[in-house]
Amino acid sequence: MIRKSNTTAIVQLAKDKSEKTRIRVEKAISEMALKEEKINFNTVAQKANVSKSWLYKQKEIRIRVETLRGMQINELIPRSEDVLIKTLKSRIKALEEENELLKEQVQKLYGKLF
Repeated sequence: MIRKSNTTAIVQLAKDKSEKTRIRVEKAISEMALKEEKINFNTVAQKANVSKSWLYKQKEIRIRVETLRGMQINELIPRSEDVLIKTLKSRIKALEEENELLKEQVQKLYGKLF
């Protein structure tokens, strides 16, 4: 008689661990942004105690880190009016992309609740 292995518990634990890690990373990024700390993959990985490769694999988080990092770099560069306009347009686009990702996450979370 062949026994089927019951992996549902293991799969659920892995999903829970991944979700907890994601929440920890999101919290670290938010805290760093509020404190105006330098945001890049190294600093986020260190603060959230995750690997950089994990951050790169998570599309939404990768985009958020890249966006915030780009905004910090742009703040350091002296600007003329044309450069300022381009920078602001770029920043608006990045924020719109981040907003869309956050909306998708909210929809997923609502789906989990119901």
